Amino acid sequence: MNSLIRFLIGLTCCFSFLLAAAESQKPLVLVMGEDSYPYQFVSDNGEPKGLLVDLWREWASQTHTPVVFVVRHWKDSLIQLAEGDADIHLGMGITDERRELFDFASPITSVSTYLYLRNNLKDKTAFSQLLPYRIGVVRGSSHQSILSQQVNGLAFSEYSSRAALMDAVLNGEVDIFAGMEGYLKDSVVSRAVLEAFPLDNRILIKKTAIVPAVTKGDSALLEKINTGMSEISQESLEHIEKNWLGYSRDTRTLVIATTNNIEPFVDIGGDGQPHGMYIDIWNLWSKKTGIPVEFKPESMANALDDLKYNRADFHIGYPESDTMKTNYHRAQLLYQVKSRLFSFKQPLRDLAALDGKIVGAVPTAPYIDKLRAALPEVELKLYSGVDQMIEAAQQGHISAFVASSAWTQHYLLKAGAWADFHLYRPLYFTTDIYALTRNEDKGLAQRISAGFKLITPAELARIEAKWVIDSDDHTVADAHQPLKLSAEEQAYLARLPALKMGFLQSWKPMEFEDKQGLFAGINSQISEQIATALNLKLKPVMFTEWNALLTALKRGDIDIAGSVAQTPDREASLLFSESYWPSPWGLVTNLNQVTAFNLAQLSGKRLAIVEDYHLVSNLVSKDYGIELVLVPNTRAGIDAVAQGKADGFIEKVINMSVALMDDDYHSLKMSVLADFSEEQSHFGLHPSLKPLVPIWDKAISQISVEMQQAIYQRWLGNNEQGHSAQLTWRSSFYLLLLLSGLLIALVSWFAFQRGARRHNGLQQQIVQLGHFDTLTGLPNRTLLDDRLEQSMLLHRREMQPFAVLFISFDNMHTVNQQYDHQIGDQVLKLGTSKLKKMIRKSDTLARFGGNEFVLILNRPKDLDKVCQVADGMISAFAAPFAINGDHVALSVSIGIAMYPNEGDTVVELLKVADKHMARAVAQGGNCYRSA
Repeated sequence: MNSLIRFLIGLTCCFSFLLAAAESQKPLVLVMGEDSYPYQFVSDNGEPKGLLVDLWREWASQTHTPVVFVVRHWKDSLIQLAEGDADIHLGMGITDERRELFDFASPITSVSTYLYLRNNLKDKTAFSQLLPYRIGVVRGSSHQSILSQQVNGLAFSEYSSRAALMDAVLNGEVDIFAGMEGYLKDSVVSRAVLEAFPLDNRILIKKTAIVPAVTKGDSALLEKINTGMSEISQESLEHIEKNWLGYSRDTRTLVIATTNNIEPFVDIGGDGQPHGMYIDIWNLWSKKTGIPVEFKPESMANALDDLKYNRADFHIGYPESDTMKTNYHRAQLLYQVKSRLFSFKQPLRDLAALDGKIVGAVPTAPYIDKLRAALPEVELKLYSGVDQMIEAAQQGHISAFVASSAWTQHYLLKAGAWADFHLYRPLYFTTDIYALTRNEDKGLAQRISAGFKLITPAELARIEAKWVIDSDDHTVADAHQPLKLSAEEQAYLARLPALKMGFLQSWKPMEFEDKQGLFAGINSQISEQIATALNLKLKPVMFTEWNALLTALKRGDIDIAGSVAQTPDREASLLFSESYWPSPWGLVTNLNQVTAFNLAQLSGKRLAIVEDYHLVSNLVSKDYGIELVLVPNTRAGIDAVAQGKADGFIEKVINMSVALMDDDYHSLKMSVLADFSEEQSHFGLHPSLKPLVPIWDKAISQISVEMQQAIYQRWLGNNEQGHSAQLTWRSSFYLLLLLSGLLIALVSWFAFQRGARRHNGLQQQIVQLGHFDTLTGLPNRTLLDDRLEQSMLLHRREMQPFAVLFISFDNMHTVNQQYDHQIGDQVLKLGTSKLKKMIRKSDTLARFGGNEFVLILNRPKDLDKVCQVADGMISAFAAPFAINGDHVALSVSIGIAMYPNEGDTVVELLKVADKHMARAVAQGGNCYRSA
């Protein structure tokens, strides 16, 4: 009997042991969200994927714990854990509501979450400004809770998943949505969202720690999670992050190995910073992805070594081919370069003229075999660069050479040797330029590729047109495909009658009645192009006053009007197209008045404005202390100033610049109002045409830079002649800031009009497109903008401030009147030279325009140090300059703006520094900063 009892007891213990062992092998159930790419999501074949999934797989390997992943909608994933049907949630943000349901382990990663705002909400920078709008969120996400804690009264629209939210975004249902950093899995959707919700138009919600969660009271599992996660090596963590994000969080800025000395693609500018087409492309990529980049200039061989030895993350662009391989991964086709044949002194009629002669080439050219086949009777001699081949040709060592056409033309123009060399166009070779990554960095390669899918061909074409002079060398495909309309859209358009298009009789150059009594101007040409693309008929209807036109549009007496500002009040009675033309506002005043650049400077003044302009309500609602004088049209407003009935007149810059050409207004001047420098023109449509609006927008998107250039030249090109003296340099800058791409394209168009003037045109193109001011040698406005963006990236990454100083030589106008402009130029150069001696090499001093300069002070210790620099500059100009026996003095005023306290965009910083400089001028020449 005892033996039987002992047997039964032993059998029971054995069974209990086996049961416990079986229980210990039961896998943990890890529940996760299905569409939080790239952190936790389900792939197209139903597999759980993402950064967190890989991290938990590594945890399971470290702890020898079997796990199974269960994928759910986000809110359902929380419910499953709360009801005990899962052991662990992969990761979530902590909220007060979730603390009541779950216990949390230590953070395993983090993600920044943002509010993404539609293009038309660029002026919204704070949560409190978003109260009138509904914010799209994924149901059950932490965004709603976090936002509600920060601002009471925010309204939300909930969606079941991230995919459903993106559908709503694309369908125009929401103007604001909450989302985390990263990129969408669908690149087509991602680009469409990015175009309407650009990254620089987002507001940071919070940098959120991602934390695993368990059911309440399971402390043993929490300890196991934390212990296992702590045992994952830093190397493994970085590998997982790079695989999904393209970079490690510890080194978020990507370093780009940059081949130097290949203009116009990459070269070092006078400020010591890299510039060129490839630089602009990667800066655009950085803007699209939100990932900061840093360029590391080297020779071609050293740049590859930087990649090899992990001193850089990827190579900016290398001429890879089947015959020339670096054995690195070709992450992205960056560009295609055309190489051509250049002969010295004598133009080539055919290739046979080179038989028996020596032709130069570069050893890294992947087309060497093709070149030998094209020139079988020629001896090839290899040189390391185009500069050496130019010199060899000049010394008679070679008769011709083959090199990148754009590269060669830049060198020839800089060396003043353009006339000695002749381009043979029939023969050319195309070289593929690839961004290279290390073979093991697959995540980075995917991130690079995903970022380029966000860049449109039109954007690449604009960059190419900026840097590559000869249009024959352009290789970016035409970005503007024929307009594609659905059968339903075509049927709707076919049913429409002739649409009535309202326009003003005298509002040049935007719209007016020409000598034949026809609708003319910018709006006329743009609407005509849209109507042609859509096969619509437009019937122009003329109005003499703006308020009558606007009333007719609201009543439905007309169907469409151009240049209608989109405001909340008007949205109640009208529909609006996408923007189609920059439309900054300016101010006309008498020459003897102090120039004003913002409304704060007009307190106590009488300001004329056209009745029913949308700015009227803006000026009335805000306490500017301005007395309004309402006028019926532009001419009446300018007359009011000329006749002393008003101190100033506010109107669109482009229209005033034409109206002021009249000799009757020689005593007036114009400035741009920085408060409204970013206004855009829209078409206003009657609500009965609601189905037409998205189709009309499609046609607007087809208006290329080349079309804009032609329109600008037709209606404004000739009007600018002889009037630049009446436009301040500052107004020119703000206009150029808005129309820079347009004007660059315009310069390109001029440079290639006639073959007989080709060489001179090219030289002019180089001067105009250069980055340095011809008088002072300082960086110009274009380069200043680049440097400001670079400073922001640098200091944002380091979480450090920097300073922007707006410097004015106040009495330059008096100097030019008292002496002459030749003496004035000497004074300006001497003043510039003195400023340059007082700054560090790491800082940037640029000529802003006329007598104004901008200084970027990088990494200042504090604001007091910045003020010491400014005060030292002012003191340095106490002594006059001795020029031709005369003593000419310069008075200096300086305004200071600090990043990020006084602005976190280029425009904001310039506006603040400009405003402070104006106050310094008003004080009689001094330094001004915020208290």
